[in-house]
Amino acid sequence: MKRITIITIFATILINSSNLFAAATNDILLIQSPKSKKLSFDYKISSFFLPVSEDLIKSTDITAPNGDATFIVANYSQKLKDAISQFSLGTKDPFVFSLDIPSEIILTLKNKKDYSRAALELASLNLTIWIFNKYIMKESWANISLESISKNLKSGFAWDIDTFRTNQLGHPYHGAIHYSVARANGLNFFESTIYSTLGSYMWEVFLESIRPSKNDIIINTLGGITLGEALFKIADLVVDESSGGLERALRESFAFIINPAYGFRAFSGKAFKTGNPPEKHYYSLEFPFGVYRSSADKPTFVIEANLEYKDFLKINLSEINPYDWFTLDFRLGLSDDGFQDKEIFTTGILTGKKVKNGLAGLFGVFDYINSNIGDKMSAIGVGPGILTIFVSDSDFFFNSSGVLSLIWGGSSPSFDLENSHFGKKTNDPYFLGPGMLGRFKLELGKKGLGSIDTGFSQYWIHSIHTNTNEFLAILSLNLKCDISDKSQIRLGYDYYLRHASLQKEYFRGAKQAICALYVLKF
Repeated sequence: MKRITIITIFATILINSSNLFAAATNDILLIQSPKSKKLSFDYKISSFFLPVSEDLIKSTDITAPNGDATFIVANYSQKLKDAISQFSLGTKDPFVFSLDIPSEIILTLKNKKDYSRAALELASLNLTIWIFNKYIMKESWANISLESISKNLKSGFAWDIDTFRTNQLGHPYHGAIHYSVARANGLNFFESTIYSTLGSYMWEVFLESIRPSKNDIIINTLGGITLGEALFKIADLVVDESSGGLERALRESFAFIINPAYGFRAFSGKAFKTGNPPEKHYYSLEFPFGVYRSSADKPTFVIEANLEYKDFLKINLSEINPYDWFTLDFRLGLSDDGFQDKEIFTTGILTGKKVKNGLAGLFGVFDYINSNIGDKMSAIGVGPGILTIFVSDSDFFFNSSGVLSLIWGGSSPSFDLENSHFGKKTNDPYFLGPGMLGRFKLELGKKGLGSIDTGFSQYWIHSIHTNTNEFLAILSLNLKCDISDKSQIRLGYDYYLRHASLQKEYFRGAKQAICALYVLKF
């Protein structure tokens, strides 16, 4: 009965959460003329700026009509500058006109870089987490002193043998929050990555009484690169400063849950101020839920979330920025012992260029598997990749993506449990080290009918303390049948093949699973 109640509540939340991702598209803006007569017009984007001379740009900011944010005119080409002034003046009423802003014009929010504020917020975040661990959780390692700090500065870094979940999920997430704090203060991708490293260094040396960890510094930094920008953009999809009341409170709270760095919006007052509607983004979002059964376990209830962010499809996008395209797939399995099966897969472009029907460049990946069927496997790294998206005039579509990445990760030991070295604190052994990941996905379908997709991932981890090599291959096949524009049925099959080698010893084992899911699409 308790499980049915939990399922019902969660399904209700998913159905009603679509409003959190909705953005206003049409607004009416009123401008008071010098003669106290109102000029009204419809505009196609949430905000606009007026053309000004170079001298005026240097001396004056242009203030947004319905907020306290300021805008600046970017260094556009002369063709774009000429296009700014194109609009039609109504003939029936001299005080009513329409402004048709060309799609090539990009609205640039003036967001000054604030290095000192970013550093202050990053330090505040670390101190808040330390206070929680010391006074609420009563963790012994949180008992710091001047002596412990001095000792850490002198001792140097060692390998941390903490649990798989802490080292391979908790620390990358911590690094992603450090990164997001910097991004929220106007810093770019590379500057924010540096802040992620500095935030991790502060935590390891000054806020823990145990010896600083090598693997934590590595994975916190990589977490900022491969997970931070994704979480930053997802939370940004939720926030709508033009909303109010309960909707605004829910949006700000949900953004904080996704990315705690957004909590600083409450302290700065941004969470309560009325501003402009959010910028339009291109993405697809799905919430599947249903039954999942592996060959070794009883049927379990599974909840998923699948997001594909596709801002690179914007016509006026002149260059590719980090994570203008990324995917994030999340799966959580509910068994008699609670939420046990956990899988997270992300892939996003870091730098590259548009090619015909897609992208090519350098991609970041962050994967975390801790489940009964897949055991333990994590991967965090970067490598070359390519993406294609094609839609025909008859609504047939074909999508594909592939990436080959150098990674740092962890894996369950198939044998040699005594020398797994990591996770010994809670009898949770795993190997840690460098490796590679290869992954590709294909999908073919027709809009309004459904699709078939398949994917294959191959992980390889080499232990840093032994000659052990762990491999995990995952093959998936899904049949999707559209019920409506907002829902579909998905039938899936997953095959997990794990094998390992240590000198002349070999291990091989396979598991498979099937699932039946109902999918809500937004």
